[in-house]
Amino acid sequence: MKPKNFIGKLIAIDMYNCGTEEISDPKLAEELLLKGCQEFSLQNQQIICCQEEGQNEYSLFAICRQGHVTLHVYPEFGFMTADIFSCFAKADPAAMARYLREAFDADKSKITLLDRGDFGSKNDMKPTHRSKIKFIRRTQNVTQNVGDRLKKMMLRPRSL
Repeated sequence: MKPKNFIGKLIAIDMYNCGTEEISDPKLAEELLLKGCQEFSLQNQQIICCQEEGQNEYSLFAICRQGHVTLHVYPEFGFMTADIFSCFAKADPAAMARYLREAFDADKSKITLLDRGDFGSKNDMKPTHRSKIKFIRRTQNVTQNVGDRLKKMMLRPRSL
């Protein structure tokens, strides 16, 4: 096993088509964030919610032992970003990232991993990207659009 040449790990996630219930309610999002911080040893000290009056989007900041988790949530787009940083040895930021993706029911996610305080070579400093897409997507609107197009095609008179 290669020795650790960095101080901490930063994981940035863009999550698309999130569950409406999970992201529409800042209190529920805060509960999910708190549960994840406790479960994956991030040792949350405080959670702050920032939401301007009359706005749907909001941000949650979990201040943790030797790190933080930030969520920026855009309910009208079904989109959310998360940044998870920890240099606490017992914390598991990768598991926290998986938990957030599942807890907020994201159909698609783009994940960037970055070792912070990397004392290795310049080649080691490039971030790693991963993407994940659910196999079964929310198809309610897609199915309706396909059905409408199929009806139009079938009911169109044939040219002679």
